[in-house]
Amino acid sequence: MKHKTYFLLTCFVSLLLLGQPAFAQRMRKTRVQLEAEKRRNLEKIAETRKALETARAKKEVTVGNIKALKEQISSQEEQISLMEQDIELIDMEMQDIISAKGTLENRLTKLQQEYAAMLYAASKHSGQLNKLSFLFSASSFNELLMRYKYLQQYTENRKAQVLQMNKVTALLRERQTNLEGKRTDKKKIITAKVVETKNLEVLKTKQTLMVGELSKKEKDLRREIEATRQSVTKLDNLIAGIVSREISRKNKETELKQDNDAKLKNIAPPKKNNKAIIELDATETTLGRSFGASRARLPWPVQKGFISDRFGVKEHPVLHGVMINNNGIDIQTPSNATVRAVYAGVVKDITSIPGLGKVVAIQHGDYFTVYANLSQVFAVVGQKISTKETIGTAGESGGATEINFQIWHNTARLNPENWLAPK
Repeated sequence: MKHKTYFLLTCFVSLLLLGQPAFAQRMRKTRVQLEAEKRRNLEKIAETRKALETARAKKEVTVGNIKALKEQISSQEEQISLMEQDIELIDMEMQDIISAKGTLENRLTKLQQEYAAMLYAASKHSGQLNKLSFLFSASSFNELLMRYKYLQQYTENRKAQVLQMNKVTALLRERQTNLEGKRTDKKKIITAKVVETKNLEVLKTKQTLMVGELSKKEKDLRREIEATRQSVTKLDNLIAGIVSREISRKNKETELKQDNDAKLKNIAPPKKNNKAIIELDATETTLGRSFGASRARLPWPVQKGFISDRFGVKEHPVLHGVMINNNGIDIQTPSNATVRAVYAGVVKDITSIPGLGKVVAIQHGDYFTVYANLSQVFAVVGQKISTKETIGTAGESGGATEINFQIWHNTARLNPENWLAPK
């Protein structure tokens, strides 16, 4: 019975020791994810701050500046939110450490009690007979061997008990150190959060002043909005025309093949079926499926930059009550930044649209990516493009270096933000 008790005790402490790395790994994974988000967000804040510093040097308030400032405010708010999540996570980690400490303290108390009982039992036996007399008082050689093994096992159990107590004590010291470290981290984050909150208030005040200054040019802004709407309509028509031409071309190819097959088989050709989607060959089907499987993993069309205007309908950054629409996303980037293809494909169209600069459309099976507001284009129509291959340089828009990036699936507009890899 005693041997069974020691075996179970050893197993319990071993499991406790083995469980600690798994526990730490689970918490560390969550910590790593949070730290990665904080790092990406700080990079975005740095990019928006750099864009605003460049704009400040020009001493001119533009819509592009306000978009950058709005994005910086959003990133600052996100950073504060991440700090709050960090504090919550630290509280959870501290609670887990305290709980683990309590379990270890209880285990250490039991180990000490059991060890004390062993010592007491040993002292009682030693008062009656010593080890040698215990061995040689055996009635047979076999009994002597059994007694020897018992004494050996008893000694090993005492050593194991001491070893387990030392391990548990070491774990307790480690947990206490971790707990004190977490408390220090929490104090630092709370202090940093206060600073970031003050910075946020400064940014919001600056935004109010900039919006107020720019709103004085309401007539100019409304003219600019109308011109942009016309440019967007032209771009929509351009992409819709490209998709329509591809559908028509594929339908004609299919009809021609069906007619030839019918002549060879001496049967009537099938009825014409004008499909509303692109009929793909084997290569294009593979490319389209590959592109479709790249959701949330596509590289950015510029190496550095941040989203300054998001997909869909939203209020104008300066004029209240005026709604604007974006069929893609605007990405502000450093001056003369190179623009690259986000996926392998074929250049289907290159054109210029007033207000949107040069535009490049690339086909990827039944998907299309569109790169607008380029100042220069280095590709040609019909060219096969590889992933990350340079196709041009970013142009100026709204007082900032900015491109418009769109993704279409046949005639459906998709939100590019859902397709780009997290930065």
